[in-house]
Amino acid sequence: MLFKQVLTTTTRTVRSYSTATNKSKGSFYYQYGTPLVKCAVIASATTMAFQLLWQHLEYQEYRDDADAYVAKLEDRLKTLEEQQR
Repeated sequence: MLFKQVLTTTTRTVRSYSTATNKSKGSFYYQYGTPLVKCAVIASATTMAFQLLWQHLEYQEYRDDADAYVAKLEDRLKTLEEQQR
């Protein structure tokens, strides 16, 4: 009951996406800049993380292919050495 009274007595509109109050006439950046910058930073960090993951997986695939090719050449060399004897 007391909580309900407190809510009804303090009716203040707070916009979570804005850093400026309703009464102040700030610039566009102070009103909307912080959420936009936050979104850009999160998007950039996510993009870089996915890029690093992609490069790691691509290099791992390249390394596996190269190791398989080297193993194939080693087997061929051993076969040729045995045939020569």
